Amino acid sequence: MMLVERQWIVVCAIAIFAGLRAVHADEPRARTLEYTPTSKAWVEVLLPAPGTSEGDLHEIRMWIKDENYRSARWAIDKFVERYGEQSEFYAAVLLAKAELLIGQRRFYKAHQLLQEFLGEFGGGSLTGEALRLEFVIAETYFTGVKRKLWGFRILSGVDIAHAILDDISVNYSETPFAAYAIKAKADYLFANGDHALAEFEYARLLKDYPNSQYQQYALRRSAEAALASFAGVEYDDSALIEAEERYRHYLAQYGAIATREGVDLIIENIRERRADKLFVIGEYYERTNHLTSAAHSYRLVGALWPDSLAAGKAASRLGLLGATASVAAGAGTQQGG
Repeated sequence: MMLVERQWIVVCAIAIFAGLRAVHADEPRARTLEYTPTSKAWVEVLLPAPGTSEGDLHEIRMWIKDENYRSARWAIDKFVERYGEQSEFYAAVLLAKAELLIGQRRFYKAHQLLQEFLGEFGGGSLTGEALRLEFVIAETYFTGVKRKLWGFRILSGVDIAHAILDDISVNYSETPFAAYAIKAKADYLFANGDHALAEFEYARLLKDYPNSQYQQYALRRSAEAALASFAGVEYDDSALIEAEERYRHYLAQYGAIATREGVDLIIENIRERRADKLFVIGEYYERTNHLTSAAHSYRLVGALWPDSLAAGKAASRLGLLGATASVAAGAGTQQGG
């Protein structure tokens, strides 16, 4: 082989080797770039040194991120064995273990671990992350996931979800999670037809967190829940009265938005239903021959809701009652004569 050819081969080999090194050198750099919304720039984050407690914690998190839970569990056990509970990163390792359990769908075990964590480390810098994981568990149970009994998923987890959200809203009321906990519980109750309880939770959200981002949402939903609680004209109309009051409050506070959402029509519909309710009461009195009470109910319908359909029907019934009274009076006069 000629000297020139050998030199060319060596040059190519060096170039290829240098290119490979450049590629591999770029890989870890690319993995450690993070975008920061505040500066709107990609910033290089240096990885912790392997073999240190911080480096081992980073490795645990990477195993969990890759869903390699067996390796993550082994790494967690080795961490505790090597550094003990006195490590400054021990609390973070406990949260990583809770996240691992969630990944393995061992939700109740994760919840128990998080409760122990909050009992020991609650109020610290990692409290928010623990509460976030508790939310994940609660919302998962709300989807219908069951708890295990004797190895089988047969128990409802909804009670645990409610307990989690109540705990957050009561014991961590100063955190941003508290208002969301009440909202999440109210939304679940509303979606499952427990409108009276949902209305209570929305009202609680309005009262306890007047500056939360959920004020408009909660006010509208509380009105919807109150309206949905009305069982029909044969039943008590307190839910209708409450719904009308809340819709009016919503209309007064969010005028243009409320108008676009048709709240005016909803209020008009509520008024029609309240008029129907009072008309039905008049019919009841009429059937049971309490004609004075019946007439009073019919007159109230016309006085309170003069433009309602029930007002027209009430006027007709009043006319018939008047005619009936005249006939009865005439019959009495003839008998007396």
